[in-house]
Amino acid sequence: MQATNRPPAFWLFPIGLVVALGVSALPGEWPLYAILAISTALLGLPHGSLDTAVAKQHLPLKDPLQLVGFHLGYLALGGVVLAIWWQAPNAALAAFLLYSAVHFADDVAVRIGHIGGTAYGLWVLSLPVTFHPEQVQPLFEMLGADQAAQIVAVAPYTLALGGGVLAICLALRPQRATSDWRDPLLLAAGAALLHPLAYFIAYWCFLHSPRHLELAARDLGIYGWRERLKAVAPITLATYALALAALPFLMELPSDAALMRIVFIGLAALTVPHMVLELIASPRRAG
Repeated sequence: MQATNRPPAFWLFPIGLVVALGVSALPGEWPLYAILAISTALLGLPHGSLDTAVAKQHLPLKDPLQLVGFHLGYLALGGVVLAIWWQAPNAALAAFLLYSAVHFADDVAVRIGHIGGTAYGLWVLSLPVTFHPEQVQPLFEMLGADQAAQIVAVAPYTLALGGGVLAICLALRPQRATSDWRDPLLLAAGAALLHPLAYFIAYWCFLHSPRHLELAARDLGIYGWRERLKAVAPITLATYALALAALPFLMELPSDAALMRIVFIGLAALTVPHMVLELIASPRRAG
């Protein structure tokens, strides 16, 4: 094991867990919802905002028309996700959880393989649902799922599957980093102690997003924070505008449910084109 091999966000994630503990201790749930929205907007979304730069480097986008076509295709994929969620929220939620597990595999797959990475993703997602089903079920229902109880009931099985396969892959991969076994243990402790939304803030905003942003920026040759802010700002601001544009369609919902839908259904819609782009770009990075 390469104990000195420390991926990005090695120290940031434990700090995020401490911050999340403080968030969980706040009275009532509205501070939690507010911090969820702010942290997702400022720390979570920017990691996908380099997608235009990634596309320019790894796709044959030689003129402005092709770049416009890329953006239209990107938005169309997100629109398909929104349409499916509108018509079949239970299936859309289940699919979102599954493809998020595959996406979160990127945190570790380079060192423990794609199977181990997907097991890690299942571990990440199943922990809070298994520890706090009574808190997670109402959150899933806010997202439109009327079969949330059935989805929640599967979590202990996916947790056992993910944990077992992850342990085997960690044991078999000598190139694993310290964080590859440390983070799953910290995640388990965090899931036991934290409100599920605080757990999401700790993982999404203090581990996955900064790690992905750092690696993508390095791949693009963007090293200074000023340059990174300039690179992510246009797409991030455009995403904020789309979120604001969605508000009139959610006015009939309770405010907490509206916020949950903006955050999580919005992330679902952005994750699909982001994953498709990464699927195309990854082999070209290796080449």
